[in-house]
Amino acid sequence: MKIFFLIFICIFFTHLNADIIISPDNLPDNIKTFLKKNFNVPIGIVQRDRNSYEVYLSNGLELEFESDGTWKEIESKLDPFDFNFLPPNIIDIIKNKFPNVKAREIERKINYYKIKLSNGIKIYIDFNGTILHKNLDY
Repeated sequence: MKIFFLIFICIFFTHLNADIIISPDNLPDNIKTFLKKNFNVPIGIVQRDRNSYEVYLSNGLELEFESDGTWKEIESKLDPFDFNFLPPNIIDIIKNKFPNVKAREIERKINYYKIKLSNGIKIYIDFNGTILHKNLDY
C-alpha cells in the first residue's frame, strides 16, 4: 500500500509541471504589450507550465517567455520576422553586416543572442554587439 501511495504522489506531482493551455487574456501584461508592439497578430494558443509561457501566433510564429514575462526564444518556420525588439546597438550591427535580412529564430542566452537569419547565416552576438561566431546554418 505504501508503494502504491508513493507512486501516486510521484505521478501527481509530475502532472503538475505539465503544460496547460490558458486563455491569451491570462498572459502577463508585459507579454501582451510585447506581442502587440512587435508582432500585432492574433494569438492562437498559449501554453503555460511552472517556468514559462509558450505563445503560438496565427502567422506561425512561436515565442517562449520566462515566467516573469521576459522573452526567451522566438522562432518562425514559415516567414522570417523583424528583430526590432532587440537593443538598438545589436540591430545596427546586424543591419550593417547583413543588409536586407530578417530573423528566422532568435534565442536569448545568458550573455549573448543566437540568431538564425533569413540568408542562412547563424550568428552569435554578445549584448555589447560583438559577433562571437557566425556560420552557415542549413
